[in-house]
Amino acid sequence: MGIVEKAPKKIVWRAINYYQQNKVREVHAVGENCYTAKVAGSGKADYDVFIDIAHPKKCTCTCPFAKENNVICKHMVAAYFSVNPDAINDFEEDERRYYEDKDYRWQKDKEKMKVFARKLSKEELVDALAECWLELESYRLKNR
Repeated sequence: MGIVEKAPKKIVWRAINYYQQNKVREVHAVGENCYTAKVAGSGKADYDVFIDIAHPKKCTCTCPFAKENNVICKHMVAAYFSVNPDAINDFEEDERRYYEDKDYRWQKDKEKMKVFARKLSKEELVDALAECWLELESYRLKNR
């Protein structure tokens, strides 16, 4: 799994913006598939980034988010895009395909649920709907 695949999608979208806004100040190769970079933060600070394309777990950034959470951050992904700008198009194409497929999957699942629901009595249907609402409300409250 690569740097882009290890990062949350929200981080990748922000990294694309950083790359497009030229926030990657400088990039230097320091070995095979390894680079250091200076990337501007959202404030005035620049962050020191190290990316290892072959071993994403070895990537580091001096930003608070990456240091506190030990994760891939937008600065690392933006630095990666500086070295491999075609990866942006690949990511955007994958996202487009996923959402197109998601709509298709949604419609198929909806049809299956309608077939299932038609087999239930009115009371069973009301019970199932009430359980779904309770579960949805529980999920919503949990993810506030």
